[in-house]
Amino acid sequence: MKMYNCNIMMFLCVIGGLLFVGCEKKEVMEYEGVDGIYFDVQYGAVHGNESLYARQNYTYVSFGTLESEEADITMKVGIAGSIKDYDRPFRVMIVQDSTNAIPEEEYAEFAEEQVIKAGENHTYVTLKVFRSPRLTKDTARILFRIDPGEHFTLPFSEVGKIPGRWNDTKTQFKTNGDPAEHHVFFNNILQRPAGWGANEYSSFFGTFSPEKYQYLMDITGYTKAHFEQLSAITQGGRGTKIRMTAVTDLNRRFNLGYYRLQRGDADGWQEWMLEERGTMMWVPGITWWNEETRPEELVKQYYKPQENE
Repeated sequence: MKMYNCNIMMFLCVIGGLLFVGCEKKEVMEYEGVDGIYFDVQYGAVHGNESLYARQNYTYVSFGTLESEEADITMKVGIAGSIKDYDRPFRVMIVQDSTNAIPEEEYAEFAEEQVIKAGENHTYVTLKVFRSPRLTKDTARILFRIDPGEHFTLPFSEVGKIPGRWNDTKTQFKTNGDPAEHHVFFNNILQRPAGWGANEYSSFFGTFSPEKYQYLMDITGYTKAHFEQLSAITQGGRGTKIRMTAVTDLNRRFNLGYYRLQRGDADGWQEWMLEERGTMMWVPGITWWNEETRPEELVKQYYKPQENE
């Protein structure tokens, strides 16, 4: 595709005393055919070269890594063909039967009418999404689709068929890869922070789970930002402080349950902190149980029913 970026240059030509205006051509990716339009969402390091980033089939927002209650999503829409000296409108629609996000509660009002402005080869479509209570367990999705209108076509039906673009291979969320569509996914499921380390298992906190991460924040008062600081966790003593706070609290809870069980209260185990999968919450330093121990195992060991039961 040949894009033309006309930078007006004034130069005097001493031929008949005329003043001419020049226009410099700027080469871009080659493309032949009717002007096309497609989602060209790309992202990477802020200091990188956007033209080298992979085209993304979807955008994912994790409120589990954010402190804010809302987030702005920006979706690039590009054209293939030629730049014009007039505005060219098109529409971006939300495909309702493939969308489960709740309007107003989970995303703001969206303007369908969009435009590629004169002299431009792309534009940006924006959407504001919100954190909601259900997103701690569920993932919201929104599917956008381009209606090209009278000025464009939808020439790219397959991933990898866009000249000058390679496509990302992330598979966390499944999409059909149609460049006329873009999926947005967002949830509030806590993600493993940088301070947990490169693997699921941390020598300070044990195996990662969203429940354990939330528990550690609750009992220490540390925020996600604190847990994202790897050097502070591993070298600054923060990891040890968090771990020992958890050891003290989990042992306290265990002792409360233990004494209730010893007194013949079969529900004493409810004092204990459990993972969602039903195992005992554990961090390194706990010796009464491990990560795979289930409360019923400990109840069987420590419950002492009274003689009159």
